Amino acid sequence: MTPEEIRTRFQEFVGDEDYINFVLSLYDRFPRPENLHLWQEKLLTDFSNKFGTDPINTTDVYKIFSHCPIHDFELKPDKVVIVNGNEIAASIPYEKERELFPLANVNAPRDLDRFEYPESVEVVYCERCREVKNAAQHSS
Repeated sequence: MTPEEIRTRFQEFVGDEDYINFVLSLYDRFPRPENLHLWQEKLLTDFSNKFGTDPINTTDVYKIFSHCPIHDFELKPDKVVIVNGNEIAASIPYEKERELFPLANVNAPRDLDRFEYPESVEVVYCERCREVKNAAQHSS
């Protein structure tokens, strides 16, 4: 199966909501974690067993699921500044952001578990998410 076929079949297998959560959870922390969440591993194992495919390893997961689950645009790399989450003035509620442009990634909030940070971090983003976010901010 091609990566596109795997994405399509996986989405059909788990349903839209779980598919969106699966992909967004891959990219909700930067730098990317080395391991998947256990629930993600279980979904992949169940998928591989159902379709008789080879298990999908972590490296391949990021190659296969490299598209925005909302807009189906290929994700692109970028370097963004790390900001204090308390200093972000959100004009749009988080739930709406997650629904409309979850992978805009124009900045990276600090991880509260760490005390030292570089000034910036490499992220991936969806070009369409950034366009939608920009339009939403200018209309509010």
